[in-house]
Amino acid sequence: MDESKFYAYCLQGDVTAAYEYLRSIPDKSKKYQELESRYYHRFFGEKPMYRFKTEDPWIRKVLLIYYQYFTLVLTGKDVEEAESLLALSLEALLPDAHSPTDLDYLEDKLEVIYREKGYSFLGGVTAPFRGPYIWKTTERKKFTVELPHQTQEVTVYFLSNFIMQSWIHFSTFGEKFAGGWAKSEGLYYVNDRPRNKKTTFESSEFQVSYLKHEAQHLSDYSRFPNLSSKDLEYRAKLVELIYESKSIRLLEKFFYESKNDPTFPHPYSSFVIMKRLTQLAFGTDVIQEIDQWKTVDPDSIHEWAWNLYDEHTERLEASGDGIEGFI
Repeated sequence: MDESKFYAYCLQGDVTAAYEYLRSIPDKSKKYQELESRYYHRFFGEKPMYRFKTEDPWIRKVLLIYYQYFTLVLTGKDVEEAESLLALSLEALLPDAHSPTDLDYLEDKLEVIYREKGYSFLGGVTAPFRGPYIWKTTERKKFTVELPHQTQEVTVYFLSNFIMQSWIHFSTFGEKFAGGWAKSEGLYYVNDRPRNKKTTFESSEFQVSYLKHEAQHLSDYSRFPNLSSKDLEYRAKLVELIYESKSIRLLEKFFYESKNDPTFPHPYSSFVIMKRLTQLAFGTDVIQEIDQWKTVDPDSIHEWAWNLYDEHTERLEASGDGIEGFI
């Protein structure tokens, strides 16, 4: 089985397609038979079982509400209806809530209660679905990050002891997850990782795919405050390609996660990058299979990525409001 293809479906928010692909594999190994069983019981069985990393009954109720919401949206149910049900279910746990249909308001209420219980709570949307990040421990460290045409000083907050990591983690049983994010006050790094996903400060996964990617977001937040999520991801991924010595590592990742759907900023930005690089490398609009990319000179990838980044920056500067981009 092609695991990259399987998890790409999950990252695109389509667990049903992932499960159908898994079911289609003949003569599955024990590993994939067990994986199929796990996906069936979590997403398609009548009585899914969940593990909670807390004994607090109120927190467990909140987590269960989000798990049920994740299951609905990841199996193709109407997102607006699922969010309405999410809001009503959360409101039932917040008797003093005065705006039960406003999920941002409800999550602000949740954040206060979680803080009182000793947790940090970050609500909102990991496009295109809602789903909080909830953790216990935060440590910080400062870094100086080289970016195209500038240097960015950043504070990184290292987060650990999670009890929830939003819908990507849920959809892949922790195999995939948001590695971090950028906010105006600094960068956040998810330090809770499976053993095979651990990274060192010196690795390209940390230095390029996390630190430079997120530092670029931080720079763009102040430089182009109205920039869309799709454009933010497009620019940050180009920065990765500019600095990554083994470009095939990133090209393979972008290839498999690509999706021509602007509601998914990460997959869509990967699609746009792969489309534009295909035109430059092969003179066609048809994105080439990954083996073809192994024949492309990495220096050319770096140069093309830098040119695309500069072209995009020029368009943003010319627009005057930071909204116009590649879409």
